[in-house]
Amino acid sequence: MRSESARYAPWLWLLLALFVVRVIAQPLSLLTNSPYLPPFDAWQGSGLPYPVLLGAQLLIIAFMARTATRFGRGDVTPRYRLGVWMLVLGSVYFLTMFFRLLLGLTVFRESRWFSAYLPTTFHLILASWLLLFGHFHFRHGGLATGGIPDR
Repeated sequence: MRSESARYAPWLWLLLALFVVRVIAQPLSLLTNSPYLPPFDAWQGSGLPYPVLLGAQLLIIAFMARTATRFGRGDVTPRYRLGVWMLVLGSVYFLTMFFRLLLGLTVFRESRWFSAYLPTTFHLILASWLLLFGHFHFRHGGLATGGIPDR
């Protein structure tokens, strides 16, 4: 299974790197007056205070990095049911954020939550990471490989 999980690792790392860019760019936009970075508030899509948001983002990064490392080493035991749950969760998350973006670009342009394009884009990246993670577990963990699903 090592070679199978290792094939997923570069994609997990790529999605993680994109998320890390987002986490670094927000405070950087506050510290610099760069025309290349959107303003600090454009990165904020919720009512969470920034320190709470940053703490949550750092925990997410740590989890994603640990998981991508394990995938690269082949230290992952595929679990079919985990795959099913992650595919369901990732799909709901992705579709919710996709429709948030779509509605923000059309009908609800005046709504701050719907028109927060940057955070929504990075939520799509996180949802894609969950879908990729779930795909591995679903595909290699049980029924999909002709085995018995985990209990």
